[in-house]
Amino acid sequence: MNVELIRAKTVDGVLLDGSLQRAIGPTTTSNRTVWLLVHGTGSNFYSSGVLQSFTEQFVRGGHAVARVNTRGHDIISSLHGGAAFETVSDCVHDLRAWVDELIGHEFSRVVLVGHSMGGVKAIFSQAHDPHPNVVAVVGVSPPRFCHAEWQSSPQAAAFRDHFRRATKLVEEGCGEELMLVQQPLPLWLTAAGFLAKYGPHDDYDFVPLLSRLSCPTLLIVGTASVESSPAFESVPEAVRQLQISQSHLHLELVLDANTGYSKHLDAPARLASEWWRLAHL
Repeated sequence: MNVELIRAKTVDGVLLDGSLQRAIGPTTTSNRTVWLLVHGTGSNFYSSGVLQSFTEQFVRGGHAVARVNTRGHDIISSLHGGAAFETVSDCVHDLRAWVDELIGHEFSRVVLVGHSMGGVKAIFSQAHDPHPNVVAVVGVSPPRFCHAEWQSSPQAAAFRDHFRRATKLVEEGCGEELMLVQQPLPLWLTAAGFLAKYGPHDDYDFVPLLSRLSCPTLLIVGTASVESSPAFESVPEAVRQLQISQSHLHLELVLDANTGYSKHLDAPARLASEWWRLAHL
């Protein structure tokens, strides 16, 4: 399998690595399109799992696929790097750099695909800094960063404890102290970073951002996640309400699938391929 290692540099000087697999055949509209895949929290462009499966299926189907890092790759990637220290809003720099880099590789159309936090970043970036060459967005299990839903959930006792501890540390001037949190997911985060992601301002709640997207947008969510996590519980109904006025939104639910699609690895790529074909994009 032909894999090209690629690198992008953001406007603020961060170097990011990734890989590119090209479609085989003569140049057509289809193979001037590249699917740009963005990992979730603590992951990276070469991790196994749902995005690896997505890549394999799409390359077999004749599509070009790039898998890339954001500066939040891995838990701690370097001194003050990785998911433990990242500022999520910096994704606008990361994803613009990657789209520009792929245009330099002679692609003219980019489909932005993100898994979990990568889905949030895909939506956030195109809501705040839309790129003219991004023709569609696919969010594979993007979680809601909705403080009120976590605070009110009977499952979120640990979350409430984390929030109180993070608030206290920030008030004491120790916002850069690392905390091992268990909810919404097991992860090392700075106290300030926890509040930035999960505080009451809801800056990264993707649902209100969907109406700011102008390109076709597909959301894929597993029903096991909806049934087990406050981060997904309200997503299907919230998206259905938006669909009334936002014709560019499409929602697919995968029965019994969790956030990692561990027993349904082929489902996101299959659904994205069917949606792409029916939408004639």
